[in-house]
This record gives sequence, C-alpha cells and structure tokens, in this order.
Amino acid sequence: MMSEREEDDDTEEAWLQLRPMEPLPSQCCGSGCSPCVFDLYHQDLARWEAARASKDRSLLHGPESQSCPSKLNPKTFVAFCISAMDRLTKDTYRVRFALPGNSQLGLQPGQHLILRGMVDDLEIQRAYTPISPANAEGYFEVLIKCYQMGLMSRYVESWRAGAIAFWRGPFGNFFYKPNQESSPEQLPWSYQEKTRFGHLGQDLIKELVSCCRRKPFALVCGSAEFTKDIARCLLCAGLTEDSYFLF
Repeated sequence: MMSEREEDDDTEEAWLQLRPMEPLPSQCCGSGCSPCVFDLYHQDLARWEAARASKDRSLLHGPESQSCPSKLNPKTFVAFCISAMDRLTKDTYRVRFALPGNSQLGLQPGQHLILRGMVDDLEIQRAYTPISPANAEGYFEVLIKCYQMGLMSRYVESWRAGAIAFWRGPFGNFFYKPNQESSPEQLPWSYQEKTRFGHLGQDLIKELVSCCRRKPFALVCGSAEFTKDIARCLLCAGLTEDSYFLF
C-alpha cells in the first residue's frame, strides 16, 4: 500500500512546487548562446511534465555529468576563484581566474563565456570574451568595463581576490581562417548585424565607431606596429586614450 507520505508527494500542489521557474529577461545575455537559459528552462520543463505524468520523480534529474567539476560546461555554471584583479582605468578591470593545475581554457577564436551575478536578489547574466592567450596554463583573464548604472557592474565592483564567480560556456563557433574573408550569412545570427568586413583602415574604423549607440570601448590585439596604427585611427575617429585597450 502507498504510504501517507507518498500520497502527499504525488498531490498536484507538491508537483507544482517542483515545476521549473521560467528565467527572468535579465538572466538572458542576448548573445545567441546555445543552449540559452530559456533552452535549458524548456528542457527542464519537458522533464518535469514527463515526471508528473508518470508520477516518477527520478525523471526530474538529467544524466549525471562525468566531467571534472572545475571544467567549463555550457549547461551549468561552474565556480572559479578570482586570483587577481587589476584596475586599469577608473572603470575598467582585468580579472584573472584560476584554473586547476596547469589546465587550459581551450577556447577557439570568437568564443565567449557567460558570467552569472546576483544584485538585490536579481540574477543577471552577461557575455564576456577572455583576453588571455589560448595556451595560458592555470588561469584565464577577462577585461570588464563597468558602467555607472550597470547591474553587472555593481556585482563586478564588489569582487576581491579570493572571491568566487560562476561561469558557463563556451559559446560561439566563429572559426578564423587567415587571409580569407567570410560573408555575414556564414556567421552565427547573433554576430551578423554587428560584424563588418574589410581591410582595417581609417574609413572602416570611423564607420564602426559611428554606428555605436554609445561611446565604445575597443580591444586591440596584434603586433606593436598594428596596435600603433589602430590606436592612431581610433584617435582620429574621436575616441580618447581611455576608450581602448591594447594588448
């Protein structure tokens, strides 16, 4: 016979308490991640509906991951410890996160990670691209610009060395081929609108700067001669020296 406790667990009210919560708009970073937080929600919702229909709570749990808990995962957030935090300008920080042992992050060009933050009991998520070398061992670094009214900015500015931050990923599949130009149609849809093709020069940089809705912050990576030329173009396009970072 079914015990009284088991009967209580199978009531409609008990199952409704187990229903996955739909993410808030602030929990989506808007970067076209796959899976998005809403994709994960619909997967959990389908699992919950199947479990409720068969009254089998074991179906609520997905397959157990066999991967090391310190490795990145596109579906779940993983904790990483902040080993260093340097303030480069009044509103820009370079943050280093520790990786276990001499492991590498292993990201491809164009891939990014999702950071989860909590401010005033509101969960927020934003996308960031690490700036550390692809073969960096034991760490990865992220450059973060903070804004006066930004919710994630408030969270980032509360960080200190030794604090824990949660990341998931990687996302993106923009694979770079040297000396070969692509077309917008070959890019992920979330990149198409904001990507420009052409040889870098004064005209293209002016076009890029002018199409920004607010004052941009540029990251420039390349040889010493290349970064010098691009810095000159950025200045001519109206940006100040605190509006770009050369590495």
